[in-house]
Formats: sequence, C-alpha cells, structure tokens
Amino acid sequence: MKKNAVAQSTPVETFHSNTSEDEFTINTYQDARPIVDENTRVRNDYGDLLSKGKSGEGVRVASIPFNVWTKWKEETKVPDGKGGWIYMVQQDPKVLAKYLNDPDNKYLRTTPTRV
Repeated sequence: MKKNAVAQSTPVETFHSNTSEDEFTINTYQDARPIVDENTRVRNDYGDLLSKGKSGEGVRVASIPFNVWTKWKEETKVPDGKGGWIYMVQQDPKVLAKYLNDPDNKYLRTTPTRV
C-alpha cells in the first residue's frame, strides 16, 4: 500500500547534549519532498479554473510541511499580554494568504489560483 505524502515526510527529532548534560539541542528534520511532489502533481492536474467545487470554503489550497509551518509561526508571533504568544499565521487568514500567495511558496499550493 502506498503511503500518502504527509505520512512519508513525518518529522524526525534528534536530541543532543554536551558531555556535562547541562546544555542540549533538539534538531527536527523533515523530508518535505513527498509533500512538494504531491502538491505539484495536484496543482498540475487542477484543470479548468471554473469547474464546480474548485473555489469557496473547504477547498484544499495547500499542504504545508511541519517545519515550514513552525517557521511561519515563529515569524508571525506576537505577545498575547499574558506571557504567551499569538501566532498570527494561525489566527489571521490574511496573514496565511500572504505567505501562500508569495511566489517563493508556490511549491506549497495545490491550486494555480491565489488564496
């Protein structure tokens, strides 16, 4: 059975500590190629832009690898006033649309249209 793209690119974390074990690093690696390849295939197979069911709410427009999503959250975080953070890319659809419509992020979209 063929795994889907997300299952094929599950992030893997490795833990490293120094010899005295008072400092450590956690590295996260994710092979995003299966997601990018799947996005490209779906985008290329999109067909007619005016076909029914290709616009509106509930239409898949992108698949974002976990590491990219984490980076976007860090780039858009603002203090919530209670000692925590609000991640604007998660809270504001316009912020997410800005990232997805950026030509540098075309590989994340599953449609040839703007979000």
